[in-house]
Amino acid sequence: MAILVRNLLIYFIFCFAFFISGMIYHLETRLAQKDFSDLLNDIDAKRVTSLVVKDDVVQVTTDDGNQYMTVVQEPAYLVSSWHAGAIRVSYRKDYTEILFFGIGLVFSVSLLLVSWLSLRIKPATPASVFANEKLISPGAEDQQQITFDDVAGIPEAKEELQEIVGFLKNPERYNEIGATAPKGVLLQGPPGTGKTLLARAIAGEAGVPFYSFSGSDFVEMFVGVGAQRVRDLFGEAKKNAPCIVFIDEIDAVGASRKSSSSDGNDERGQTLNALLVEMDGFSPTDNIVVMAATNRPDILDPALKRSGRFDRQINIVPPDIKGRRKILDVHCRKVKVSPDVDLENISVMTSGFTGAEIASLVNEAALLAARHGKKEIDQGDFDLARDRILLGVERKGMVITERDKRILAFHEAGHAIVAKMLPDSDPVHKITIIPRGRALGQTQQLPVNDRQAYSKQYLKNRITTLMGGRAAEELVFGIKSTGGQSDIQQATELATSMVCKWGMSEGLGPQVYMIDDGDFLGSTNHRLAMSIRTENQVDKEIRNLLDECYSEAVAILSNERLFLSVLADILMQVETVDGEEFDIIYSCSVKKKYEFQMENEPADACETGAVQA
Repeated sequence: MAILVRNLLIYFIFCFAFFISGMIYHLETRLAQKDFSDLLNDIDAKRVTSLVVKDDVVQVTTDDGNQYMTVVQEPAYLVSSWHAGAIRVSYRKDYTEILFFGIGLVFSVSLLLVSWLSLRIKPATPASVFANEKLISPGAEDQQQITFDDVAGIPEAKEELQEIVGFLKNPERYNEIGATAPKGVLLQGPPGTGKTLLARAIAGEAGVPFYSFSGSDFVEMFVGVGAQRVRDLFGEAKKNAPCIVFIDEIDAVGASRKSSSSDGNDERGQTLNALLVEMDGFSPTDNIVVMAATNRPDILDPALKRSGRFDRQINIVPPDIKGRRKILDVHCRKVKVSPDVDLENISVMTSGFTGAEIASLVNEAALLAARHGKKEIDQGDFDLARDRILLGVERKGMVITERDKRILAFHEAGHAIVAKMLPDSDPVHKITIIPRGRALGQTQQLPVNDRQAYSKQYLKNRITTLMGGRAAEELVFGIKSTGGQSDIQQATELATSMVCKWGMSEGLGPQVYMIDDGDFLGSTNHRLAMSIRTENQVDKEIRNLLDECYSEAVAILSNERLFLSVLADILMQVETVDGEEFDIIYSCSVKKKYEFQMENEPADACETGAVQA
């Protein structure tokens, strides 16, 4: 039908152009028209040399070569009186009606012919072109072949998918005992964890064609286009079996028909229905594996996730410290890295990074090294690259007054000292007052090992550390600045989760008052319905927890006032202090504090003071 509409449109445009051209030609070539009285005057003046009569139209030629036309009623009766002169008279038949009849006949026949041919000729495969544009064939020279050697940090997922590779390579072994491979594999996880890369690696390992699509490729303005694309895609896939069909961001087309606006009759609903039907239409001998990736498994249609369609649902999560080390090995093979670089330390520094972020880290480090004219990437380049990814570009042109800089130095020193003094707290990695991105400064803590669960004491220590900056400002300057906005926000969110999600409140007990939506794009929390009295009690518990942690931060900094001043003064001078330098400053301040106590305490209390120090 689309071809018929297109061809008819072209045909009518051609006919219109032909008609306009004919009209222009007729207007340009027709003779001027005069009155009958003008003709009589020319005859009386003997200026007429010839007359051509067509029905009631007479074409006149004068002795000076000019021509014109006029309308004469009953020209045959009048022309008989003109033969006496030297006027040559001729009669012509008017073929205008026959001409228009022929044009109409040709137009009708050609219209019917174009319509018949358009309906007879099927499209040359517009959908096949759509599918083949996304095809990655094994061994193609213009396509990079990905294998499991290029994928690291997700060993459990690779092990789970080895079965798919074996089925695609040797399906007879499974068919002999009556086993059928999973029809669909759903990869779900946060962005950047390697879902698309893993799907391509499966195709590379199995050596089969790989169709790669996005869910938005099937969503069009015209109803039925997406469904037709789905049908033709699977038709092409069956011709090239065994193969893999991969649909990235499948939530764009596979969202739940109950929760979304789709009612089954619009474009998205029809496309989803076509996908469900095609996944059910595989025969046991169709060696086609459908793989999909999503960050929002919670909004997918239940019919899409049931057994028989997406049988396997594999979570791809950010790698642990061992996985990050292997990912670094994969990406560092592509760049020149100095032998002094400690990749183990970098894997600790990148806690929480996904595979894509680690790849970006290595690339940023390489760019920094090249910018500074280095031949190899050193450890400092990785440190700067990490800061650039987490915080943004260094704001070298930002002007900070001496007072604001001093407040900032005490603020960051307060964070670091509180973290140092609290047990079961992550070690301090770096303290800086150099503005980057939206942050004026930062105190970085790096965990020794990846934590899978957090104790109540650890979380309280984290809140106390966040409160250390505001506590230092009030303790030293007696002010409250806006520099603690992000700290207070994080502390409030953490305290709210402790009370409402993790049941860590003594007054409320182990009960949940808030739930999240459970997706991988950053959970959104929603409080459950509760009475006003319960809400007030929840808010009171959160406030008490924050006040308790703030008071503890003030107490720690009051006891370490000398350490706070020394660290802030050093930050004012050097602007950045790393973990080793921080430990040295602490040791020196402890020694200085001990000497001060020895000078000011009575002789009989020296021993007691030494023991306390």
